[in-house]
Amino acid sequence: MSSESGQNESETLPARIRRWIGSRWRRFNAWRRGRPFLGGLLLCLAGLLITWVPMRILPDIAFIGGEMAGFLAIGALFGVFVFLSGLYALSRPARAHGAGVVGIILSIFSLFGSLGGLLVGMLLGIIGGNLCIAWKPSGDAVDEAVSEPSVIDKAAARINAGFARLVGTIVLGCRAGLERITRRGTDE
Repeated sequence: MSSESGQNESETLPARIRRWIGSRWRRFNAWRRGRPFLGGLLLCLAGLLITWVPMRILPDIAFIGGEMAGFLAIGALFGVFVFLSGLYALSRPARAHGAGVVGIILSIFSLFGSLGGLLVGMLLGIIGGNLCIAWKPSGDAVDEAVSEPSVIDKAAARINAGFARLVGTIVLGCRAGLERITRRGTDE
């Protein structure tokens, strides 16, 4: 007999759980393959490490009242922005290149505000940013509309061709003028 849900009653609970986990895992792998997963993950981890260092020191310095409090707050801000660049690379894979560049720059700047997350966070941020820059979408994920030039690209090509013709005529005119000058010099 079958139950109202259409599943076999003889199917055990562990088998259903395994099937459910398997379907979720396949969905996660499909999502992961469409974005710079490792690069974004490393940027997020680097942001956490970079933020952790000043957050451990900042409450003590702020309580005592030192001039370093602002410096550490800026370091923590660098860490937050490195973390956000990792999230941005994961959520917008088409813009992963820009997020990787921002992540690298902020990771390097974090050296001055929070010692780069004891240098480990800075190195992870640089590696994660480079992975985001190097990431390319798979061939089947590329939209066919991208391969066709846009109206702006066609207009730019026409302007470039016109400019090339203009430069070509100017170069030919200059060569002809130089030849006349050299002929005049040899005739005299």
